[in-house]
Amino acid sequence: MILARLLGDFPAARFHEEFYFRLPYSRPGGATGIAPTIGWDIVRRMVETPRADLMLSRRGQAYAIACSPPTFEAVRKDYAEGCTITIRSAEKLDPDLARLAEEFRAEFLSPVNIHLYCTPAGEHGFGWHYDVEDVFILQAEGAKVYSLRKNTVNPWPILETMPRDLGFEREGSPVFTCRLETGDWLYIPAGWWHIANTESESKSLAVGMMSPTALDLLKFLGPELAASVIWRQRLPLSDEVHLSKVLRDLGRDLAIVLGDPRLAAKFLEARRAGQNLNTADKPS
Repeated sequence: MILARLLGDFPAARFHEEFYFRLPYSRPGGATGIAPTIGWDIVRRMVETPRADLMLSRRGQAYAIACSPPTFEAVRKDYAEGCTITIRSAEKLDPDLARLAEEFRAEFLSPVNIHLYCTPAGEHGFGWHYDVEDVFILQAEGAKVYSLRKNTVNPWPILETMPRDLGFEREGSPVFTCRLETGDWLYIPAGWWHIANTESESKSLAVGMMSPTALDLLKFLGPELAASVIWRQRLPLSDEVHLSKVLRDLGRDLAIVLGDPRLAAKFLEARRAGQNLNTADKPS
């Protein structure tokens, strides 16, 4: 179990109860032997793979890749000038990362992708931002300092509620910091603001998981409710009073469905069977 390996002697039940979805958590040395070694030879192979999804950025500004198809030499030149190299969905390009992604997917029953970040010393690729995924940062090489803030501007974000302007200037929550060295890891709950400043040349892996929301449960219930004549009835749109009564009846029936103790097991079984586990594709 990947979480037990990451946590060591820290109880998984306590992590789920106190931190998962709620608060950041870091463990020094916990990713040793889990985060694979990422040498520049591996980065070269990924960069020069035709299906590679590459991004260059520096201090919150995106940069165009100089040539198409990209060459490793061109990307390394941008890196030498301060750019972060981001290889998105790197698990599609490397067998070790593919195995790591599958371990997370099997444990958390959620779509998983892994982004690889290569950042020069003294730089940061992205400004303050938040993600809709839960993210485990595995520090493969070097050192980074993460600053984190709870999101009170748009809590519990989903893709459908992501504004173009994240509104960081309106955030008033306190700032926490966490320093990662080689072999350390950090969990960042979905929606938490973060920015990473690199102290020494860094390679890090961001394992992003699109954990299901209550809205996903409602989607799962669609076929279940379709078996009920109550939910197949037509709605009287021309009569607001009658429609309101029908909606109240449906609300009472939905409460009964959600109160069925068998529902949780059925939902988990569906997740384990891989239903709706499409690969998450938003960068972290």
